[in-house]
Amino acid sequence: MRSVWGVTGLLCALTLAVAARNPAWAQQGPSDIGGHWAEERIQLLVRRNIADLNADQTFRPADPITRADFVKWLVLASGLPVNPPRGALFADVPASHPVAPYLDTAVAFGVLPRASAFAPAAFMLRGDAVVLTVSALGYTFEIGGLAAYPLPYDDTAVSLSFRPLAPMTRGEAASLVGAFVEAGEGGLTLRYSVPVSVGVALTIEKRGVLRTLPVWRVQIGAFASEENAQRLASSVRERGLPVFIDLQDGVYKVRVGSFSTVLEALFVKEQLAAEGLPTWVVQTLPDFDALPGPVRTAALVVDPHSGVRLLPTFGDGQRMQRIRTSAIARTRGALAAVNGGYFGPNGDPLGCLMVSGDVVNEPDPNHTCAGFTADGTPVFDHVQLEAVVRTPDGEAPVTGVNRERRADELIVYRPSFDQTTGTNAFGAEAVVRGGVVIQQADLRGNSLIPPDGFVLSGHGRARSWIMQTLTPGTPVLVRMRFVPRSADARWDRVVHAIGGGPHLLAGGLVSDEGFASTLVGRRHPRTALGVLPDGRIILLVVDGRSPPHSLGMTLVELALEMRRLGAVDAMNLDGGGSSTMVVSGRVVNLPSDENGERAVATSLLVLPAGPEPPAP
Repeated sequence: MRSVWGVTGLLCALTLAVAARNPAWAQQGPSDIGGHWAEERIQLLVRRNIADLNADQTFRPADPITRADFVKWLVLASGLPVNPPRGALFADVPASHPVAPYLDTAVAFGVLPRASAFAPAAFMLRGDAVVLTVSALGYTFEIGGLAAYPLPYDDTAVSLSFRPLAPMTRGEAASLVGAFVEAGEGGLTLRYSVPVSVGVALTIEKRGVLRTLPVWRVQIGAFASEENAQRLASSVRERGLPVFIDLQDGVYKVRVGSFSTVLEALFVKEQLAAEGLPTWVVQTLPDFDALPGPVRTAALVVDPHSGVRLLPTFGDGQRMQRIRTSAIARTRGALAAVNGGYFGPNGDPLGCLMVSGDVVNEPDPNHTCAGFTADGTPVFDHVQLEAVVRTPDGEAPVTGVNRERRADELIVYRPSFDQTTGTNAFGAEAVVRGGVVIQQADLRGNSLIPPDGFVLSGHGRARSWIMQTLTPGTPVLVRMRFVPRSADARWDRVVHAIGGGPHLLAGGLVSDEGFASTLVGRRHPRTALGVLPDGRIILLVVDGRSPPHSLGMTLVELALEMRRLGAVDAMNLDGGGSSTMVVSGRVVNLPSDENGERAVATSLLVLPAGPEPPAP
């Protein structure tokens, strides 16, 4: 258990995984490979015209393979299109060189990094060959992930015998590339599980290999308004550039071109950046939804019976604001965490949110809410807020919590909202501390919220009620609870809740709950929360929008994945660029936003056993 998986370990995992499935081809191969340990895979490559024979029809498996030949084999084995190069990518490989088209494809697919020279006639080193093969499989991200965890066996002998700086022979190359072919055709799956702590375990799974070339686009803007996005797109089209508007996570992203190489995209990026436009180069596919994979998941199984606890949190734990899941996880000493529910453009949470019995945000009755009882039991339902203000002279219904006040509404503003209510002057407000009204204000708004109290803010009829009833010195009691549509009595014991939706496994169906078809039926990164038959909780993050790493899932695919993992009930959380999983202080997935991990409004923390730590 003392060594870790890096490139060498991943090679062992991939090669050993397919070695047991070697088919016994009977076709006669080159005359000099009889009895060679890689004979079957050499036959495979020769029969498929991937590997070339020498003029005397020999293969010479003991000879070193050149860098040019290895990359050519790898590109041909991948099945990717090979087109005449548009120019020289490397100073020592002119466009007329026989290997130039294969290098062009390898660079376009991300197998080869951009460099000044390639050295086509030099021998391919064993370590370099492994890195290129892993890159061609789209498993580069997994190298870093595996390197952080110990192997379930001592691999010192494997590491010492690998000799990464030694030249690779043609026979070794045939075995490696043959394993690559079988992995792509036989359905490669890489899976590794890691115990995080007592009651918490992480399983990473990567399935499939991308078999189509991605395209590169230059993103030049992202807008909440489609009108603004169209305006920018029109101005760029006037310059003769193809423009696309991709709607992702409620944001209209303006993207230029469908370039076959990253070099072309970078050239256009530099031109547009010189004009003052914010630019990113993004990798995408013409149609994510038509491909079988790849897909990469991170599943965290949490046993609440072991003492570990799930706690939803918002902002920095004291006030609403956007913050990265990794940051709040470190601050709160969490064993693990995932992003939480949806949020609006201003960063305020959308949907139900209850923390330690305090209602932080009101539910949307059309969308599913997940509640947790004190013993960690999760329950899923559509819930409504039932809230009332009681005084000696009567009571009034509360309309909402910690949000903008609208016409004729009575809103409760808690310290979790902000330092002030942020309201306009067209209402009345009563400041409550210690259960007693200490201040009343009319037609002013934006009252200070006491750290040990709250503010009641009303408009219209609610304003009149505040002015008539909530005079200074009046005792006030506010009661709030979530009422489930199903009348499930367990909701009376719920102490934490977080919103999301849709409900994934309700009666075996996936309801869209009014969400946009682009969110439901298109592949995106996903985050989900589910429960296993024995009461353990599963948190799942699916990477997406990142070819060749992972394409994402539709909501139906997400529901099927949760069922495959054993969940009997589940709910979708916020996804897209928000999807993030943190374990032991590390982000263990690949967030899809151009700038990396996104700051979110809420997160779901997995805390160690013991008393709940205070919010910072």
